[in-house]
Amino acid sequence: MHKFFSADKKVPVIFIIMFSLFLWGSQYVLRDLWEPDEARYTYVAKEMYETKNWSVPQRNGEFYAHKPPLMFWLINASAQLTGGNFNGLSGRLPTLLGAILSFWALSRLAAAWYDNKTAWRAFFILSTSSLFWQKGGMGQIDMLLLGLTLSALHYLFRSEKTDSPTERITAFSLMGCAILAKGPVGLIVPCGIYVTANCLAGEKKKVLKKYWLWGIPLALLWPALWLLLAHHNGAPKEYFDELLFKQNVGRFKGNFGGHVKPFYYYLKYLIIDFLPWTLFIPAATALLINDKSQRKHSLKLTGWILFVIIFFSISSSKRNLYIFSVYPAASILLASVMPRMKDLPQKWIKGTVYPLLILFLLLALGGATALYFISIPASYTVFIPNIMILFLGSVLLFLLFRRNGLTQKWFHLLIGIMIVSGLCVGSIVFPAFNMYKTPVTLAEAVKKNVPEKNRLLLYQMNGEIFALYSNRQGKRVDDIQDLLKEMDESIQGVVVFGKETWDRLNETLKNRGTAHSFQMGNKKLVWLEYVNK
Repeated sequence: MHKFFSADKKVPVIFIIMFSLFLWGSQYVLRDLWEPDEARYTYVAKEMYETKNWSVPQRNGEFYAHKPPLMFWLINASAQLTGGNFNGLSGRLPTLLGAILSFWALSRLAAAWYDNKTAWRAFFILSTSSLFWQKGGMGQIDMLLLGLTLSALHYLFRSEKTDSPTERITAFSLMGCAILAKGPVGLIVPCGIYVTANCLAGEKKKVLKKYWLWGIPLALLWPALWLLLAHHNGAPKEYFDELLFKQNVGRFKGNFGGHVKPFYYYLKYLIIDFLPWTLFIPAATALLINDKSQRKHSLKLTGWILFVIIFFSISSSKRNLYIFSVYPAASILLASVMPRMKDLPQKWIKGTVYPLLILFLLLALGGATALYFISIPASYTVFIPNIMILFLGSVLLFLLFRRNGLTQKWFHLLIGIMIVSGLCVGSIVFPAFNMYKTPVTLAEAVKKNVPEKNRLLLYQMNGEIFALYSNRQGKRVDDIQDLLKEMDESIQGVVVFGKETWDRLNETLKNRGTAHSFQMGNKKLVWLEYVNK
């Protein structure tokens, strides 16, 4: 067993799978699906199953053009492993697939460019970085997209040595799958990373190859086949207009999606989303600048990072998730110099270690005092394990640092603390918020008052999470006259409103049934039960 997991060998695939299940498995089972994305994607997949329309995703009985179908296909496949249930496990198994692919591709790239020990270090750095850990537990598309992107890059870079057409076919086919996951970025990002990385490393000849002439069409073939199938199955022109233009060109220009941010938006998130490892970047940079032996690969990784940041900074629409692919490259860079950090001047070492210890203590203190300053709908006891881990961990890290300095044992302890802390948050803290983040009471009322063949009415909202938990298809209604007509045509039912909207319509609807106020997260809502006699 020791030889099997030896740091001198590649990270085994079975270990990647086991570790991923260990890190996030309890969260998949114990935490419910939250809004917006988790509940939305699982609900869309559920409607796909119920309507048997596998080529055109639907939401509330209408075409859903916000995302291509790969995530919904995979959720449906996952539901077959969960007894046909669309729940937290089936909704997140595509994320698990993305995490496994990400770990595999990262470790292979790091081993090819450096060595197997660097690959192991990069593996654990990425797994304990804040955004990667968070998204590994969420039923969103971003981890799946990252796994497909990194795998495509791995095959592209490996084909430089093997000149294998099979590996290039695999790379571009993976890009086609990435397009089916989240649109054109699935092609643009890996191609842009590959070209920029090689050009910055002075290896332009590796880019000027004929395989691009057939590779890019091959990547586009897979989404093209899906679009033809969607057209054949009756998707209207409006569906393709929104899917191909509003959701891509519109988002890039900031005309759609509501995420318009300034050019410097990512500077903050580059620091926050790679914690705690962000604190080691200055020291790593000092070592990398003077390291001529690995300059080529350092420049490749730098080109990788720069392309992603610059490309998404040009776009008017920005979210921290868009630059998710920066952190694998940063992990490899940091892993490549980690053993040599102990040789840095003490001012560099102390300037790295002490801020990290202060961060841990502040997080522990924040968890201990949070309930005194803000209202949190959870028992204080759920925070205690993580508070103790962070506090005791910071003490142990301090003592070990004072005794031996910045050794590999110190880094191993840090990684262990981060893993255990993540397990506590994912399996204890997050599940404690289920009742607060999900519409349990509403779902019970809907199941009681809305016949299975009837629809849950959603006034001026999409409300996927309400339909999902109620096990009823939703129907969005935006006009009061249309709502009254829907209510008159059914014997009984339930309508969900935002609190402000209900206050505006209260006089019109108060005699139509019984209103119930409820809160989900930070949203204040009302549901109206009505019966037509």
